[in-house]
Amino acid sequence: ETRPLVPVRDILRNPNFYLLALGSMCSIGAVGGVGQHLKLYLRDLNFSQSGAAQIMSLVLLSSLAGRVLMGWLADSINRKHVMILIYLLVASAIPLLLMPAFPGRVYLFAVIFGIGLGGDYMIIPLMAGDLFGVRALGRTMGIILVADGVAESLFPMLVGALYNEAAKSYTLGFTVLICVALAGASIVSFLPKSPVHEK
Repeated sequence: ETRPLVPVRDILRNPNFYLLALGSMCSIGAVGGVGQHLKLYLRDLNFSQSGAAQIMSLVLLSSLAGRVLMGWLADSINRKHVMILIYLLVASAIPLLLMPAFPGRVYLFAVIFGIGLGGDYMIIPLMAGDLFGVRALGRTMGIILVADGVAESLFPMLVGALYNEAAKSYTLGFTVLICVALAGASIVSFLPKSPVHEK
């Protein structure tokens, strides 16, 4: 016996839908804002083409590790807490780009940011499934991914607009992204503990 599909209007009437959508928009926007400008930021630091490519590769490798690690955590502890952890990882990685230089600073950023990046895309459908059920997952994620896509395209434009050409400084833009990522963690904290996931 198949259960009837949850009507889209019921999903849209659920306040948790908007908390999940807004929270994920903040985090994906912060990730996109940094990711799209990372190569330009490294160029401003006089990284060579191959040096910048190494950093970008480290971010991608760390994101693979992040998916495995955060996926394991999501099966072990409450997924809401994993989501908050991922968003805080993103928020804590970005300040490393604004700190005075110290050995390994950019590499440390790449690892922390990469782990957050990998976890970010993995946790959203898990939370949506917990909150709205697997049978509503396709339609829920369809709407949320559109919202995330808007954030992922707008925030890099905002960072570009805030870039200080004369000082070659991303300070203002990256500071905004830190605030946005922290706002995402705050919004997600209002979600209920994932009931479907509880044993």
